[in-house]
Amino acid sequence: MAISEIKRLENWAPIVGRWRIDKDNVTFLEPQEDKDKDKKRYIPFGICISDTRMSEGTISTEVEISMDEVTGKFNSGRILLGYRSSRDNYITVGLVGYGYAYAIAEFEPSSGWTGIALEGNELNLSTDVKYCLETRIIGQRIYLSVNGVRVIEHLLKRPLIKGQVGLFTWGSDKVTFSNIMAKVVAPKVFVVMQFTEPYQQLYKEVIQPITKEYGYQAYHVGEVYGPGVILNDIAQGIIDSQIIIAEITPANSNVFYELGYAHALGKPTILLAERGKELPFDITSYRCLFYDNTIAGKTQVEEALRRHLQAIMHE
Repeated sequence: MAISEIKRLENWAPIVGRWRIDKDNVTFLEPQEDKDKDKKRYIPFGICISDTRMSEGTISTEVEISMDEVTGKFNSGRILLGYRSSRDNYITVGLVGYGYAYAIAEFEPSSGWTGIALEGNELNLSTDVKYCLETRIIGQRIYLSVNGVRVIEHLLKRPLIKGQVGLFTWGSDKVTFSNIMAKVVAPKVFVVMQFTEPYQQLYKEVIQPITKEYGYQAYHVGEVYGPGVILNDIAQGIIDSQIIIAEITPANSNVFYELGYAHALGKPTILLAERGKELPFDITSYRCLFYDNTIAGKTQVEEALRRHLQAIMHE
């Protein structure tokens, strides 16, 4: 598994609200006024983003929250993931939200912020404590640990998009983040296929090297070692992957079972089949990459796979 070194996040850009950035801390000071006075709305939140982009890995920080003097409620201090703009979807993970101590929330432009995983009573938190937060993303699974204790494990409805890592607050008073660290992991591509030639050759000579070009780690269940039930390994592999590639030339029931599970999870999928293959009715609506099993066909499928991966990465 390709893993970067753990690094401290030091380059920051405030996007929403007033922030103070110094050598040791990134501190939210106060919300900004709404420039559109006609809307007459005041949304007390802050966003500050880093120069680190990721879709899988671990982010940790220490955070000190405060009490909002106006509302008498705690201010939120969360890690922000999958940020592309303040008007695109993103995820926040950390302290305080919707009356709970620990929260995973999603922002959607059409509906605003929604709590998707909530635990604990916020009254158990304190303003004089420095909390150590760690969030880990593996495929569609997201974890939150506080002071070394895992408090939330949640399965997202879709894989996290690759976006910038940042900080998020909700409230009107100061929240301080310090010691912000990141470990970026190469996201996985799970390959479902029949483990015979020439498909194994396609996997080794085309799928693995092309996905590696784009920063992904491709593998299939035949490369999972150790005790366990193979169906559980398949389900885990699909959940923990960002993209599914399925070679569907042989009418293999296991392959179609795995493909169906991937579609149920909303995974981006790339279908491969030898030219002339008649697809089952249920998947004819899905785009399929047809290829010729020739030397020229290898080059064509490589280029087509690159285009598909580029399209998925920029969705």
